[in-house]
Order: sequence, then C-alpha cells, then structure tokens
Amino acid sequence: MKLKLGILTVARILVFLEIIALAVSTAATSVVEILIFVTVLGAPSLRARLFASLKQPMVVMALVLYAMVGLGILYSVVPFSEGLDAWGSWRKYLLLPFVVALFDETIWKQRFAVFFIGLMTLAAILSISGYLLDFTVYRKFPVGVIIDNHATQGIFFSAAVFTCMVLIKFSSKITIPSKWIFWVAAGILAISILFVTPGRSGYLAFMVYGILMVFFNTKGFIRITLTLIVPFVVLTTLMMSPVANDRIKSGFSEMQTYEEDAKITSMGVRIIFWKNTLTLLRKMEHPIFGYGTNGFKAAYSPQVEGQTGWQGQPTDDPHNQFLKIWVENGLVGLFAFLLFIATFFRQNVPQPYYHLGIGVVLAWCATSMFSGHFTTFHDGRFILVWTGVMLAWVQPKETEMV
Repeated sequence: MKLKLGILTVARILVFLEIIALAVSTAATSVVEILIFVTVLGAPSLRARLFASLKQPMVVMALVLYAMVGLGILYSVVPFSEGLDAWGSWRKYLLLPFVVALFDETIWKQRFAVFFIGLMTLAAILSISGYLLDFTVYRKFPVGVIIDNHATQGIFFSAAVFTCMVLIKFSSKITIPSKWIFWVAAGILAISILFVTPGRSGYLAFMVYGILMVFFNTKGFIRITLTLIVPFVVLTTLMMSPVANDRIKSGFSEMQTYEEDAKITSMGVRIIFWKNTLTLLRKMEHPIFGYGTNGFKAAYSPQVEGQTGWQGQPTDDPHNQFLKIWVENGLVGLFAFLLFIATFFRQNVPQPYYHLGIGVVLAWCATSMFSGHFTTFHDGRFILVWTGVMLAWVQPKETEMV
C-alpha cells in the first residue's frame, strides 16, 4: 500500500526512528524524542488524538506515575535540584501517550513489528559477523555487541525472536511475508543470543518467551505440563553454548561465594545490595511515601557506613526495579507502579498484538528483578514505545490523511 506522507505518517515514522536511535545513540534518541513531542503537539489533528489517548488505562497510570515521582521531589532526602534531575529522566513516561495516539490501526502495529524484526536481525548479523571476524562496529562496545550493552542487546534480540514466533502463529490472521522469512530471522537472532551475546537478562527473557509461547498455544493439562518443562528445556539449550554456559555458571557461583570473594562480582554485589535494601526497608521511618525521588543512595549509604571492601560500596541502584521504587516512593509508589503494569493487561487489543504487548511486559518484569529495565535509558524507552504501539486501542476506521 502506497503511503501518503501526511503529518500522521511523519509522526509514526519518527517512532520507528526512535527504535533505530535507541540502537545507536543516546543523543540521537533524545533528538528524535523531541521531534515526536513537537510534531504531535504542533498539529491540531494529532493533539486531538493525544487527548483521546487519555481514556486508556495504561496512559492514565503512566501519567500518575510520572506525577507521583514529581511529588517525591518535594520531600526527598536529597536537595531539590538532584530530585529534579532524576525526575527529568522519567520524562520517557510521557512517550506512552504520544505513541498510543499514533498507533490505533492494526496495519501500523504490524508494520512496526516487522520493522523491529528486520532491524534486530540486521543487528544480529553484525553481532555474529563481528564475533566470527573479530571486529567491533563501535569502538566503545566489545566484539559481538552492537546495541548499547550485552544486557540490552540480549533482551532486544529475545523480544525479536518472540515477535517472530507470535507472527508465525497468527500468520493466517494478518498479512505478512512468507513464514520462512521469520523462521530465518528467529534462527539468526537465537544464534546471537546463545553463542555471542553474554547477557543473562537476555537468557532470562528468552526463557520467559518460551514459557509464554507454550502458554498461549496450549490448554488444560498439556499447558501446565509443558509450562513446567519449558524452563528446563531452555536452560539445557543455553548450557550447550560455551558463552551462555560460562555466564550462567559464573552467575550461580557468584551468588554462592559473594561473602568470600575478594573482588566485586556482578551477581555477588546484587546479593549485597538486596540484603542491605531489605534491611533499609525494615527500618524505614516513612514507609508510605519513602525517602523521595532520587533518595536511594542517601538512604542506602548509612547501611554500609564503616564496612570495608566492595561490600561497603554505596549505590544509587539496588539492581531491582521494585525495591528501588519502594525505597524512594514508598508503598504508595510501589502500588502505583504495580497498578501501572496491571493496566497493560486491561488494554482491549486484538491478536496478535495483545500477546506481543503483554509478552514483552512480562519479560521486562522478570529481568527487572535483577535490574531496572523499566527506567533505564534504553530499556525503559523501548518498553514504553513497544507497549504504546502494540497495546494502543484500535479505533474505528476514520477518514484520515496517512
């Protein structure tokens, strides 16, 4: 279908560019983001769409969450300017209503999904080529890593594999290229995940998607049985790869020996952070509202004061999304964040887009037990754009310039 380059199409293309920018440059991402905001706010027809998006549960809760973090500046244990800087990083949550306003047609959801698969497959080809031929695409990245860091690359590639599988499953209901194209893309992406990308977050997401594919496609006793078996199958597959085997084994080893390790380790330091954070929560004077926006480090530092070695290292991130929000914004903040996640499931969207939306949300929930993927620069923006595209309500067909 030939596209007319109207303002709505221009705005949609900018969202596509946002995903490209996320893969290559934080500065480019910020520029594209500003262009999205300016384009939507500057066009009366798009502003009307933006206001209409406020009826959707996930949009309302995104704005509530953003406002709540803003209020947290007023009582934060850190200076107002530091809280304000942290609130600025939450502006990514404003992306959700803007993206929702633009993707109310299934054809554009489909285009975005296919585009994402193509972009990630190209990145995976470069990743595998760099690994085999020992070259880097960007100097700051190690060999085989194309997108920001190995964790982000892993979860992006896993999401792309999941997208391939869902589109293959629902190919009779949507117009897509031949299935074999998606099988090839999924294979290339899986090779990079298993043998090149050393990201444990990617492995966990990969496992979640495997479980979801079984859950979505089976019923009754078979569903229960296969859902329990899939994690072992995925783990066995991962352990067949030297790269994944080493990363998984080292992770378990670090968790077991963190008290004796002389040097800081990725998983060992997480155990320390979590233990100290839980102690902090038990002592919290104001559990309802927490320590305020960006107050985590100021609240955490006394917990390790006087300790020597890496175990006494202060931090502004416990590497658990839920714990950080709980400390900074209290039980009110944690409840609001969980309610925000719950609203994704209330979006009444046709298949396969509902599965694509909530599947990635569930993977982000799993990986965010070990990181902060709902609020980091790349991962946070991706989940907001992805859910905005896939879970936006599909409106009745209207006459519009596209």
